[in-house]
Amino acid sequence: MTLSKNFVQSIIWHHEQIGARVTEALKKRGFQASFCKTALEAREQVLNLIPDGASVGIGGSVTIRHLGLVEELKRRGHEIYDHWIPGISPEEDLVIRRRQLTCDVFLTGCNAITLDGRLINTDFTGNRVAAMIFGPKKTIMVAGINKIVRDIEAGLRRIKDVATPMNSYRRHWGKACAVAGHCVECNLPDKSCRVTTIIEMCPKGNPNFQIVLIGKNLGY
Repeated sequence: MTLSKNFVQSIIWHHEQIGARVTEALKKRGFQASFCKTALEAREQVLNLIPDGASVGIGGSVTIRHLGLVEELKRRGHEIYDHWIPGISPEEDLVIRRRQLTCDVFLTGCNAITLDGRLINTDFTGNRVAAMIFGPKKTIMVAGINKIVRDIEAGLRRIKDVATPMNSYRRHWGKACAVAGHCVECNLPDKSCRVTTIIEMCPKGNPNFQIVLIGKNLGY
């Protein structure tokens, strides 16, 4: 066995061990959870979880786009509520975000998941975290292995120093963290970190909550 092959297999083994541990932790907290080794496997599982004819809200998630789910759902004829459509007005954007709160299925990523199964997310507007908690008939969360952290403190740090700066840079926002590459604890009018939620257990008002973990680094 070559060193490179052994290295790759070690990564796969580690991802599977962590994925299995977190999946079980999520189940103990009332979520429906599964682990997929590949992005393709996860894509197929998510599509199978969405009923024919269901309206689908899309949270602000790079992971969802990496999997090509938006395009495939449109091809299948689903009504899609996606506020990442280029050129829409602020008024149209707001209408779409509100419809995400009452859709049949809400698709979202996650900023951080602790080893013991808690979900940590930070929003600018708040529609994404709101839809995770209450409203849609079903929520499907998709997260790469890179979103798993040891504890809440590590999750909050990951959001501040990884997810938010990278997302701000992607959006070409001239925010302080996008310039520095990490959180500088700003208090500016365009501050991204405005609403942070920690979901300890599957929300009582959103019992149909499926989490699909993927053994690949995806999203921010």
